[in-house]
Amino acid sequence: MASKLASDLDCESVYTDTFENLKEVIPEEIKNITQLVLQSGDSKRAQQTLHHYIQGGIYRDVIQHLKLQEYYPKKLTREKVLVVTENTISSDHLNDPGKIPWYILQNLIMCNYEGRCFEVSQNPSLSGFEFSSLLQNTTNSNVDAKEISPVDAMIALFLCCDDFLRQLLVEKMSTCQLAIPLLLPCIHTIPHTYELLLWAMSTLKKQWKACSGLSCERSMLLHPLPTVSAIRLGRPKISKSKILNCIINDNKHDIFFHSGCKGGTLERKLAAGLLEMAWYLPTGKHQDIFPDAITFMNLRGNASRLKGQSEFVSEISLATIAFTSSDEFKEEDTLLLESLYRQRGHLIVVVDGPPGQYLKESIHSLEKRCCIIKDRHLRLIDFSKQNYLQVSGEIRKSLTYIYNGKGRNFVLDRNIQMYADIAKTMRFHVDESTKNCLQAKEISEMMLEYLKPLGKEKQLPLQLVTIEIGEKKKEQRRLKLKGNMQTEKYIEKVKLNITELRRKQKLLSDHTSDIFKLFKRSYTPIYPVLKRKYFHSFVNMITDMYSIDTLQPIRQEYIKKWNELCETLQKNQNRKTPESEKRKRELDDLENKLSNLSLGLEHFNREIGQMYEMELHMNILNDSTRQFPIVAAKMLLDGYPLELMDGDASHVPLTWIEAVLTSLNVLIGDKRMFVLSVLGIQSSGKSTMLNTMFGLQFAVSAGRCTKGVFAQLMPVDKTLKEDAKCDYILVVDTEGLRAPQLANIEHNNRDNELATFVTGLGDATIFNIMGENATEMQDILQIAVHAFMKMENVNIKPSCIFVHQNVTDVSASDRNTIHKRKIREMLDEITLNAATEENCNEKYKTFSDVIQFQENKHIMYISSLWQGDPPMAPPNPGYSRCILQVKRQIIEFMRNCQAKTVEDFKCRLSDLWKAILCENFVFSFKNTIEIRAFNALETEYVKHSRTLRRNAMTYSEELQIECKKLAANEIENVGKVILKRQVGKLEKDVMTFNKSMEDYFSRETKACQWKVRTELKMNELSNDIRREINDEFVSIRNKIIGKAEIDLSMTRYEKDILKKAKSLADIFRNSNELSPSKMKSKFDEEWEKWITEIAPFGAEIDIESSLDNIARRSCLRHQEEITHVFSSGLLHSEFVRENDLDFGNFIKQGARWISGRSVSKSTCIDNAKISAEMLQKEILQQISAYSQACKNYNESFGSHLHDFLSRKLKDMKIDGQIKFKEKGIVRVTMCILWSVLRNLKKLQEHYRRENDPRTYMESQKARLWHMFNDECTMVELSVKSAYIVSRELESAITNVLPNMCKTGVIDHLRTSNCRAFANKMSFHAHMLIDIAENHNFYLYRKYLPNPSHCMSIYTGKFIKEACLKQTTTGNTFLKEIYTLKLNSLFTKVERAINGTCQYYTNKCQISNWWAKLHDHINHDLTVKKELEFFNEDGNFDVDDLKEKLLVELNESKDRITQAYREDAILRVILEPCQNFFEKDLLGCLELCPFCKAPCDLQVGNKYDEHRTEYHRPGGVAGYRLHYTNRLSVDVCTTCVMTNMEFKNEDTQNKWHRYKEYQTVSDYYKAWKIQPMGGESQLYWKWFMATYNEELAKYYDCEKADIPDGWKEISWDSVKEDMINTYNL
Repeated sequence: MASKLASDLDCESVYTDTFENLKEVIPEEIKNITQLVLQSGDSKRAQQTLHHYIQGGIYRDVIQHLKLQEYYPKKLTREKVLVVTENTISSDHLNDPGKIPWYILQNLIMCNYEGRCFEVSQNPSLSGFEFSSLLQNTTNSNVDAKEISPVDAMIALFLCCDDFLRQLLVEKMSTCQLAIPLLLPCIHTIPHTYELLLWAMSTLKKQWKACSGLSCERSMLLHPLPTVSAIRLGRPKISKSKILNCIINDNKHDIFFHSGCKGGTLERKLAAGLLEMAWYLPTGKHQDIFPDAITFMNLRGNASRLKGQSEFVSEISLATIAFTSSDEFKEEDTLLLESLYRQRGHLIVVVDGPPGQYLKESIHSLEKRCCIIKDRHLRLIDFSKQNYLQVSGEIRKSLTYIYNGKGRNFVLDRNIQMYADIAKTMRFHVDESTKNCLQAKEISEMMLEYLKPLGKEKQLPLQLVTIEIGEKKKEQRRLKLKGNMQTEKYIEKVKLNITELRRKQKLLSDHTSDIFKLFKRSYTPIYPVLKRKYFHSFVNMITDMYSIDTLQPIRQEYIKKWNELCETLQKNQNRKTPESEKRKRELDDLENKLSNLSLGLEHFNREIGQMYEMELHMNILNDSTRQFPIVAAKMLLDGYPLELMDGDASHVPLTWIEAVLTSLNVLIGDKRMFVLSVLGIQSSGKSTMLNTMFGLQFAVSAGRCTKGVFAQLMPVDKTLKEDAKCDYILVVDTEGLRAPQLANIEHNNRDNELATFVTGLGDATIFNIMGENATEMQDILQIAVHAFMKMENVNIKPSCIFVHQNVTDVSASDRNTIHKRKIREMLDEITLNAATEENCNEKYKTFSDVIQFQENKHIMYISSLWQGDPPMAPPNPGYSRCILQVKRQIIEFMRNCQAKTVEDFKCRLSDLWKAILCENFVFSFKNTIEIRAFNALETEYVKHSRTLRRNAMTYSEELQIECKKLAANEIENVGKVILKRQVGKLEKDVMTFNKSMEDYFSRETKACQWKVRTELKMNELSNDIRREINDEFVSIRNKIIGKAEIDLSMTRYEKDILKKAKSLADIFRNSNELSPSKMKSKFDEEWEKWITEIAPFGAEIDIESSLDNIARRSCLRHQEEITHVFSSGLLHSEFVRENDLDFGNFIKQGARWISGRSVSKSTCIDNAKISAEMLQKEILQQISAYSQACKNYNESFGSHLHDFLSRKLKDMKIDGQIKFKEKGIVRVTMCILWSVLRNLKKLQEHYRRENDPRTYMESQKARLWHMFNDECTMVELSVKSAYIVSRELESAITNVLPNMCKTGVIDHLRTSNCRAFANKMSFHAHMLIDIAENHNFYLYRKYLPNPSHCMSIYTGKFIKEACLKQTTTGNTFLKEIYTLKLNSLFTKVERAINGTCQYYTNKCQISNWWAKLHDHINHDLTVKKELEFFNEDGNFDVDDLKEKLLVELNESKDRITQAYREDAILRVILEPCQNFFEKDLLGCLELCPFCKAPCDLQVGNKYDEHRTEYHRPGGVAGYRLHYTNRLSVDVCTTCVMTNMEFKNEDTQNKWHRYKEYQTVSDYYKAWKIQPMGGESQLYWKWFMATYNEELAKYYDCEKADIPDGWKEISWDSVKEDMINTYNL
């Protein structure tokens, strides 16, 4: 109860204290109603009613009804409103009041003034609202949708907009020539006050031409103008707003909303106290209404009850127009009229009829009482006998009289800032009063003070140096001033120049100006976000003001000089004279001055970017500067443009832009964006179109020449985001092409560069054309078509749309259709010409062949922007509707386009700019995104193909294990069942492989262009694996069938010896002579007898003698040479020696040139050695195949190997010229054959072991002795069985273990983090690092002649190193795998034993038990169906056997563990592991035709599209300068940028330009060498600098003239570069 009373008392106190203060601002109805209730005694309800109003009840009702409550107060942001959506709200949708604010915003942002006025119903309801309704429910909305006045909706909208959105709305309303709110109700304060929108209006600029003829562009914030205000007293029957419109523009356009507008008759519940403003702006013509600009104010509501607003208006107005009623003039009106009489300004009273008696008396009394100020104009106008135009004419006359009379200066001209100062004295709230805003403003004003005395050049000096840096970077690519200097040396010189310029920037930055210090603070991460937004907006404002103030007098001087030039030319009949030339130079100087003095926020941001680039280049990047890109990315998200191209330097600061985009990528993640760019002639309305389309704020005019390329990021709404798979639109705006003021800038092909850059960046490009004639854009379109064509070649397929602006009749479909056809014909002609230049006219015949283009959809027409003549003309609503159609087409493009990630866009931008720097864009453009997508596809393919091949190895091994257990009569039928089962597993894996790749293609659509190629590779791989498994089965089957008779004889011998051994054991047992030594001695004696009874296998061939005889028989003329080779030890020396080669006359002195390369004796010998090593590899493969086929060495096979080598060596030509001598062929053949002698002996041993019964029985002697000993000593059956079983299992495990180690090693290397085996590029880099760290040039001699052969050698080396690498346990990795696989096998065996023993209870026979165990381990181990040397089949206790067997197995495990020999295991597994990885690590074997760098493709053939990320200096491959014999340091990626020439056998030794290398042959055409001046890999620069002397000696040339920069490269920096480049 107490709290309730307190609440009532508080309410009453509020009422008592504030009613008098509020009576001027609350609606008359509420005041009257409250007073009536008080008189009736119901004070409590009156208090509640008034309290509800005090809390903003009626405002909140309207806000709630418009569904804006979540945005009140000031919570609706610019970012929220500017979200791109395809949903448009029409007036038909406004029955839902929640759509009204968005309807207004949508139209105003698109500069359609029609959005301010709307009608929900054709029958508007009666105005006012019922008192009973108000009293019954003071908290719920009682506003009907049909009763929402457009003015109320606009006020509610402004109350909900934050400061930045208000600023945007004010700009759009100003553009639409709509009145702008200056004073708004501030309902969240008690008592209520009003808010003056100073911040919201601070960006307003207007242009007009004064009566003097001078053009003016002014900031309305600071430019003072005379103010004319209109107020009403009471409720006159005339519309003051309509009369104001008539005064300003003859009512041609409704600047001020009035009762005649749509929705104008509805009651305005919130409008009382609203003060609006607009401007009259003259054109400088004789028909101007007023001679100069005037500010018009319009106060809504009864001024008699708006004391504060009336005082404010009275204070600022030169003239006040008071509208009043003739017969309802009240006392309160008299009081206001008296105050107006007392003001210094002039007064015009407009009465809606003949003045009544009370009005006459009041005026008569005032004239007597008030002091008449001399020359003050006082006038009374009777409306009753005139219409609106006539009355407005009378008012105009009065205002003209006032303006031209002596009373012109009674009241000072004022600007918006001065209005704010007056408002503060009257205790109005000013929107700039927030802490962040005031602090930001204070700093920006300090900046302006610093800026004025010195100007841009002194305050922002780094960007002036950027112009020089940009020129140097272009020269680094274009090499136009190279002269006779070596290309790489010249590039190093240019780089040094760039470094010097960066040092110059460093010196300048050490003396940073005060203004830049202030600005730089805003780029610190601790700077408040809101304060930064205010601050950067203020900087934009002050720079605009600075530019306007600075450039205006220069423009006027320019006009004066231009007129003088015209007069001079006319006087001299257009002939050149010294005077005319002088005038032209003066005009040029003024143009440059205009350009240099223009200033904007972008210049400060540009300085920030240059500071970042400079510090990064100088390696002095501090923590503060490191944050710059992050802040810039946040600014981009906040809606600020990012300058992509520096307009003054015509240069893209790539390092800075990439850093900003990287930061943006961190902020938004893998969000995708659609890039829209626009291109057009200057002043064709590009920026206006984008601003209208998306509500952007690209600079349209700020008193300065706009240059460069800017991007703004626009979020996409949720629905469209899901539909188009796109999160943002990046809008790219450009400076106008063919700008007259840029004509003298010395940047060659500036417009062409710009056109190429913009069309290349965009997923869609708008070609903006003023009018219907596209011929002015024809040369630009030629560049664009070239760009489109090149991008299509690298699978970038943008869209384009042609927009014709300022078309008089956009609805004339017949005429437009004819015009579209002409445009299409022009584009087809341009395309055909471009295709002819590019030698691809068979591929491109029409514009549609280059990009998707439909003239009926992609050529659009837009009506003129202005509805009349500026500066007072509003935008044409038809223009906005046309822009909306263009926007819909762009959204359609977006749906059909795969949006980019930020990282993709960064790559595209980098590729484009680097290509443009090379000047010949059409030749030099590359698509990093595509290259990355291709690399990712190859990595994915390798991953899944390795899994498939690895699994196929397992299936092949299982096939061997299972089939080897079969007899000859089973292999055909049972073997095929096993084969089918294994192939079935493989087919499932193939399906998984295909499904994985299909999923990848559906995920990564960029890779779809290679889908067919990949599917062919997949099918080829799958078929190869199927064939290999089938071939494996055929080999096993043939081996089993071929060995069937041998196996039968071995079984017969085995049983016979077993029988004899048992008989001998019985003798020993019966004789009681059981001493172990006697038993062993007797067993050995009998064993020799038993073995000799086995038929001998045949004499063993002495392979070495055999090869000796073959060599001597084959080379009868060279017997002495053969003897010499044996006697001198040359047999085991290097494969190839200098004396083996016949150099003849080819190389007498120094090196010879072959295909442009230097060929010396050393290079020939190295090439010959590699060829010999490759022949050795072929021989080893033949021996392995011979072994697989179960064949033994014989004289025939030896002769075949000898003849094969001799024939190959005889036919071989080293470097196309050098051949082997006959003696050399003999020696090299013998060296290779003797190098594989060990393998031939192993072939013989393997065959004998598999096929000789005596050899086989000898291998089983130890097992038979153990059995014999058990028989003699009467060991239990379970003990004997346990021993025999464990030995059988031990033997099987020992046999299978190496294969399991092989798969273990493969699994580790393909799935671990070891990057060396990830892909070809990583492996290659890893190998190069390894070679370099050995500091031995001889290793490079192994690599340079044949990189793939060296990579093959290093594959084995790296596998071996990985196997022998120590783990954390102290063991090698191979030992770990060995132990792991061993444990796994014994675990499987124990599981099989347990499973077998569970099957039997108590006792069983060993034959049955073994058969069951055999089934359990069928897939894991190769064991025979019958136990060897065991013919007992008595019953034994199963548990007893299990116990003893597990003990035996533990001993077996220990024996196998102790028997581990690393070298032996490595010998078994190294070759298959190497073969597995070589299939994708060696990849494409082709070499660059110039520098001999290997192709990076993991799969490819000779005429695939070859590429390598980094090429090398020519000297690495032996190229030398034509005239000096010095090794060349030029890199082919640099050469193809220049006009340099080359010649070799491929060009028939005729000089051929590097730029046109692809025309030499199909092989040259297959190589894509991207121009990258000075960007070759550090590794090879370091290599040439380090081994210059050795390399020169190797190629028998003079040392290269190494650039100084190369000599400074350290190995540590090289290694770091390699690690970073290849992610090692």
